[in-house]
Parts: sequence; C-alpha cells; structure tokens
Amino acid sequence: MEDPTHRPQLSRRRLMTVLAGGLAASAVGGVGIFSQVRGHASGPSPVAVTATESPSSSPSAAAPAPSPSVRVQTSEDTWYAWQWVNLTSGATYGSANAAKQASNTESMIKAWIGADYIAGLEAGGQSLNDADKVLLTKMIKNSDDAAAQTLYLRRGGDEVIQRAIDECGLTGTTVTESWWSKTQITALDATRLMRHLLTRAETSELTRWLVDDLMRNVADDNAFGIAEVLAEVDPQADPAVKNGWTAHSPTGRWNVNCLAEWTSSGSGDRIVLAILTHYPVGYGQAYGEKLCRDVTRQLHEQLTTSA
Repeated sequence: MEDPTHRPQLSRRRLMTVLAGGLAASAVGGVGIFSQVRGHASGPSPVAVTATESPSSSPSAAAPAPSPSVRVQTSEDTWYAWQWVNLTSGATYGSANAAKQASNTESMIKAWIGADYIAGLEAGGQSLNDADKVLLTKMIKNSDDAAAQTLYLRRGGDEVIQRAIDECGLTGTTVTESWWSKTQITALDATRLMRHLLTRAETSELTRWLVDDLMRNVADDNAFGIAEVLAEVDPQADPAVKNGWTAHSPTGRWNVNCLAEWTSSGSGDRIVLAILTHYPVGYGQAYGEKLCRDVTRQLHEQLTTSA
C-alpha cells in the first residue's frame, strides 16, 4: 500500500472558474495499490461504441425521458460501463453491461469504508474523535490509501465489504480477499451504494458530514470526470464525488472510475451517476478522465431537463 502523491492544490472555487472558462482541468497523482503513471489521451485510432438501456420504471415515477444513446469515441480495447439514476423521478438508465459486468472499485469504495466506520461508532454510542476525523478527511478529500487501510482493518477488513453487499443490496459485487480496492463492483451497484449513503445521511449527522462536507469538497485533483462537466454545464450542482483511479502494472491496465451525486439546478432533480472504465495502461489517466467526461456530457444533454 502506498500513499498517493499530490501536487499543490488549486482551490475548489478556482477550479470551477477555470473550467467555466473553457480550460481543461486534469487530475495528477494516483490512488491505489500499484504505482501510478500518467500519460496523454492517446492510443489506437478511436472507434465509436454505442451503449443503450431502457429505463426501469417505478410506480411513482414521472414519465421517463427517451432512452439515451451514448456514443463515445474509444479504442477497441477499452471497456466501460455506466448507470444513471434520477432519484426524484425514479427513472434509471444504464449501459447494456451495467448490471452484468464488474470491475475494480478502486477508491470509490472509500466512501463506503467511511460510512461503515461511522456506523460502527454510532452503533457503539461513540463520538468521532479528532484523530478519526483526520483519517476520514484524508481518505475522502485526498483519497489517501493509508487512511483507508487503517479504517478498513479496524472494522474487520473483508467484513467491511461484505456489509456493503448485504446492507446496500449489491447483486453484482464480490469481495477480493484482503484488498478493498479490488472489490469487484458493477456500475449499477455503485449507484446503489451511493443511494444507500444518501439515505443514511438523512438520519445520521456524521454520515451527512461525510457526504456534504467531505465528498462535496474533494481536492481538485480528485474532482475529474463528472465534476468537470458539471462545473461547465451546471455550476450550482455541487456534486458529492468519490472517484477511483489506479494503473496496474501486472495487468497492464488503467482503472478510472467516477461516482457522483448532484441536484440539477434546472429541474431540481437529484441524480446519481457511476462510470467504470479500464483500458491499456499506455493510454494514461487522461484517457479515462476524458471517457468519463464524454459519457457524462452526453447523458446530461439527453436526460437533464430545464425547469
């Protein structure tokens, strides 16, 4: 386990200003078990990949928007999956593999590690001490691996992930023994996990702090993908973010994942979006960040309505 290395941070307000001005912001540094590398968004000539899925209806859901067609330029050796959930209308959309194919969760799972640790404190009638607050803050805002490992082990290691499966109703998620970042998760399950955290935040002051104070204020180099697009198209969205990114030397693959929740300033709808990717390590982190932005932008254009 290695601690991530971060460059000096821009303020979140400065990041939003830069993005609103049309400049591209890129994350630097890495979070994960293996050493990280960063390169340009390069690779073989891209080909178009189309992914569509019909919405699942809810008895109380409003009339759903047309099923989106996501057409993203990627190389043929790129894998990705996505799931979009409108918490207000009940409409859900996902790529054809969103519920069927899993990938490394990477640091997305840190949101659950934090919420699970908080749940343990609350169950024991304990308060959050200053040292634990520092660990949680570093883990969520800076995606610190050492902090995550400490909290994961305190709560029983693999038992932490099993509780996520049981309590969040995850049907496509499996434990990888003693390795939280290699938990296998589907895009659908990633949105289920986020929804469960949001539900807990309604009654748990500490979980609400985790979501609203930490996840809505992650370090600038953690706020790539979904958050970058929202900074351009809906600056008031105030997303809660937990991304994950790791270059795996043994497999020669990058994993870059994005997970966020926000409220559309146009419609007032609350949205959860998860995007999972993996691809050849030579393409670099920027390639995955762009893929997350491209998927987010197309879904936002098709599924977000103005008031």
